Amino acid sequence: MLDAAGVLVLPDPAAFRARLESFGVVPDDASCDRAHYLGVAEIDRLGRRDYAAADRVLARALGVPDRDLESAVEAIDLVYNHDPFVAIDGVPAQLRRLHAAGFRLGIVSNANGQLEAELLRQRICSRDGKDCAAVDVVIDSTIVGIEKPDPAIFALALDALALPAADCVYVGDSVYFDVGGARAAGIEAFHLTPWGECGADDHAHVSSLRDLVDELVE
Repeated sequence: MLDAAGVLVLPDPAAFRARLESFGVVPDDASCDRAHYLGVAEIDRLGRRDYAAADRVLARALGVPDRDLESAVEAIDLVYNHDPFVAIDGVPAQLRRLHAAGFRLGIVSNANGQLEAELLRQRICSRDGKDCAAVDVVIDSTIVGIEKPDPAIFALALDALALPAADCVYVGDSVYFDVGGARAAGIEAFHLTPWGECGADDHAHVSSLRDLVDELVE
């Protein structure tokens, strides 16, 4: 099972640049990608759902002056909730590798009701597997009315897969939402941290989906 944002897709750097241009910052692609994970790490540090706090950290990381942080939070909210995301490089190929190796795949994400259509549009994955990796289930929090870290959202995926929790792993970019939620559902979790933002030693880490797939399929 995989999360979407931070694992399969990221906010489009072009959207960050467009939304933040009025604040005098023009961040490069790598800075935009890293800022996403820094924002998630702030939620993990706080141990609660606080998107505004995460957006302030993200804005600072992209060079927004402190005097403009509150206005930038509104702009960043638009990036996350209105602008299309983009596939992380190599992700579609890694999902195809997993599928070809016989793994059953499920997506479990806090999303806006358009997740399945967006993954199909970008040819990342779909339930029919046409021109992309086949997944058994896509659980979108807005559609099912349950959000991570509630273990009930993971239970929906387990039911759809008809697999016990012990036979599954979950990959996500947040301790608060993903590691904690998956563990509460009895599922082993991998925390995806491309820049090593998490220093905790009580759960497994992976720097990229490819690294994990290499371990699973070899």
